Amino acid sequence: MNPYEINEMLDSDFDDDDDSDKDPDYNTSAFEDDSDQHIIETEENGDALSGIYYFNDENINRTESLADISHISGSEMSVDSPPPANIPSTIPHQAPQQIDRQWRDDDQNINIYTFNTNNSNIGLNPDLIDTLQDGTPLDFYQCIVSNDIIHKIVIETNKYAAQLLSARTISPHARLNKWHDTNECEIKQFFGLLIWTGLVSLPSYHLYWSLSRIYSTQFGTIMSRNRFECLMKTIHFSDNTCADPTNRLYKLGTVIDDIMINSNYCMQPDQSMCIDESLVKFMGRLAFKQYIKNKRDRFGIKEFKLCISPCYTIAMKVYCGKEVNNMLNLGNVGSNIVMELAEPYLDNGRTIFVDNWYSSVELAELLQSKNTYLVGTLRCNRKSNPKEVTKKKLKRGEIVSQRSSSNVLVLKWRDKRDLVMVSSKHDSALTNLKIRGKIVQKPTVVVDYNIGKTSIDLSDQMTSYSNPLRRSQKWYRKVALDALLNISVVNALVLFQKVTSSKMSITVFRSTLVEQLINKETITEIISQKHVLEKANRIIVSTKTIGIENYQRPS
Repeated sequence: MNPYEINEMLDSDFDDDDDSDKDPDYNTSAFEDDSDQHIIETEENGDALSGIYYFNDENINRTESLADISHISGSEMSVDSPPPANIPSTIPHQAPQQIDRQWRDDDQNINIYTFNTNNSNIGLNPDLIDTLQDGTPLDFYQCIVSNDIIHKIVIETNKYAAQLLSARTISPHARLNKWHDTNECEIKQFFGLLIWTGLVSLPSYHLYWSLSRIYSTQFGTIMSRNRFECLMKTIHFSDNTCADPTNRLYKLGTVIDDIMINSNYCMQPDQSMCIDESLVKFMGRLAFKQYIKNKRDRFGIKEFKLCISPCYTIAMKVYCGKEVNNMLNLGNVGSNIVMELAEPYLDNGRTIFVDNWYSSVELAELLQSKNTYLVGTLRCNRKSNPKEVTKKKLKRGEIVSQRSSSNVLVLKWRDKRDLVMVSSKHDSALTNLKIRGKIVQKPTVVVDYNIGKTSIDLSDQMTSYSNPLRRSQKWYRKVALDALLNISVVNALVLFQKVTSSKMSITVFRSTLVEQLINKETITEIISQKHVLEKANRIIVSTKTIGIENYQRPS
């Protein structure tokens, strides 16, 4: 498949139908002064979710095969064709059946689930504390972006450059004519320069090599401008000759999968998790480009992320159009996303925080069957909502709540506007807070929700600082670099702060990481050195890098 056929496939509209915000529980008659209707998203293409990346916390050992992690990306089914009659479901969830719910006043009867009943590993991997107590930012970055990931990028970049040289008629003066194969050391320097461009922002790349004192930098001492632009043109993550025309995300290869595997290996979620969407700004032509009016960058590629405290990302989904086959068949897209992202972490007494795009009474009941709590805001127009709560007119400070026969609480509280919450963990009790010197009462469910949702908001905030991403026509390059240079850096910073017990801002962390990435001697030493680390009753050996992913116990 040549590059022109690939671009034509990526720009094509597979389906004009948009089911991204369709809700089978939608009830227009119940929509009365919904305070959250300004949050409802407007999107261009439908809801296909591909590229699920997660790790099972019941088995902290390294995953040997990508098939153990991802079961959606790489689908062989056609986007326009109907799903086969007999498809084995990889996740054994069934659609919730319509039941006759009986609503009653809140009697504080809550289902109690014990956290971590199977005594699985949670929090930091203890090997990190044993081996990287005095680690540098580069050491922790390589725990997330390992040498294996860099090696795959090197292979695909060299392969793509060879394809460009053989497939196109290039001008005799083109930079690509002087191409020579890259290596792991050069790719790390390239990433270091890209992070540097976020710290020191100039209007265009060529100005970083300008001789003017106004734009003076040291880029020229590290890499020539022609070589940098060649790498920017040829950086690649998958083999075009093996392109799967039914998988819109094949251009990303396995880079995001590998990053999420390493992130899960370094840290497992505690009791609380948060699921929400992020947007990678993209203004080019793309069939699954989204428009979300309440985001700062309204157009772009949507990613669903599962984050844990403080701002650590452990699972991602890239939204790429209408879903071919809804294996979960849960009735709406939001519920499918929650169940797929959270699947490895269920049945362990955890709490999931979501906003009103995902939440429903049915989802709360489904998670209850998995010994998991759900807390979130709720749209007033869900069919399963109790009308005595959603239609009740309240004055400021008043509360009305009801509990279903399955012990799911729906609460409405009036502050400056109406706020409807759903929770399987809380009752309608109030909490006293001191705000601006005054004692204010708020429902406990609202206070806990505000705390639980901070992880993904803080993750987006941290990635926005010194963001190295630039305007591009290649969507896959922007998504992959966002994972490599933003999400991975924030995850590495969290690990650095937890392991070393030292505080460092994201800007200082990026600056230190740049200094270590562009230093060829440091990179070469880290790649070639061999460490033998001793601890009581065991020896841990590393043969490639001090990144924790390569430590192995001798058999």
